[in-house]
Amino acid sequence: MATSLKLSILDYSPVDEGLQPSDALTASVRLAQLAERLGYNRFWVSEHHGAPATASNSPEILMSRLASATNTIRIGSGGVLLPNYSALKIAENYQLLEALYPNRIDLGFGRAPGADRRTSMALNDEKRESIPYPHKVADLLGFVTGNHSNESRYAGMRAHPITPYPPQPFVLGASGSTAEIAAQAGLGFTFAHFINPRGDGPIAADAYRKAFRSTDFLKKPSVVVAVFVAVGETTEEAEDYASAFHLWLTYAESAEPFDRVPSLETVRLHQWTSQERAMRIRNKRRLIHGTAPEVLSQLRELADAYGTDEVMINLMMPGERSRLNAVRRLSEVLSEQFQRDLQKGTKEGESTHA
Repeated sequence: MATSLKLSILDYSPVDEGLQPSDALTASVRLAQLAERLGYNRFWVSEHHGAPATASNSPEILMSRLASATNTIRIGSGGVLLPNYSALKIAENYQLLEALYPNRIDLGFGRAPGADRRTSMALNDEKRESIPYPHKVADLLGFVTGNHSNESRYAGMRAHPITPYPPQPFVLGASGSTAEIAAQAGLGFTFAHFINPRGDGPIAADAYRKAFRSTDFLKKPSVVVAVFVAVGETTEEAEDYASAFHLWLTYAESAEPFDRVPSLETVRLHQWTSQERAMRIRNKRRLIHGTAPEVLSQLRELADAYGTDEVMINLMMPGERSRLNAVRRLSEVLSEQFQRDLQKGTKEGESTHA
């Protein structure tokens, strides 16, 4: 896949109707392998708790499986939920991954709990204090590099194993409040447009670039924008996938989430309530859907709005075959567009020199 637009994947390991979590995790491996063959840039996995329709709740474990099944694609977390854990333990986990798979590991981290209040309490049941997020980030980076501030209580400590290069850190944001943290620390910045499409993202990306400080992690700013995507062979099929997505999302963010991703058959038989339809309207901009050329056109517009050349797609489409086909079709159309642009440029060059 050679073109100015780089595509990456954020995978929730969706558990399809009638299948088990083990099936979902095996499907994630196959998706990562296909993405690598087609030239996708990164493959990230999520951390969700108390969400039975998604199987990814421990990014580090799944990342190790994915990295062992691939050779070149960057594998990362989108993201590990920093407030839930010891910064040292996270640093050690990702240093170990970096030692196992050199120059391929992305450490994407976020500040959200990733769960309901009761589950969050269970994840933090031995903590006695809440550490401010900027301090938590500073501790994490200090353990990765060994460069804590002089006043840090952890000065002189470093996570092992020590590797020639650290995992690449990315700050994940959905409101813009963490853009400055990413900029001041010289880290990558990923905005979750699939959570907040209201317009905060481009503003946050611009603020991040303006405030960015070059560091050993990154010499120049790196912005990635992530969005839900559904791809169909026809407009009608894309609409069916969009309906499936919206039905899943409506309940995924409720007190009674589905235990599986609903199939197209289930969605077609579903009688939408007025409340569900209202929720679908509110969530409309969180999803880009259509045929592959239509989706790519919208992805380019999104990338332009954020001033980036990398878009991360999240395929919460029912059925492994549909997700594999979406990844394949987007790559094919992107390559076709690149070839047309290349031929156009060649003809324009010949005309200029005629």
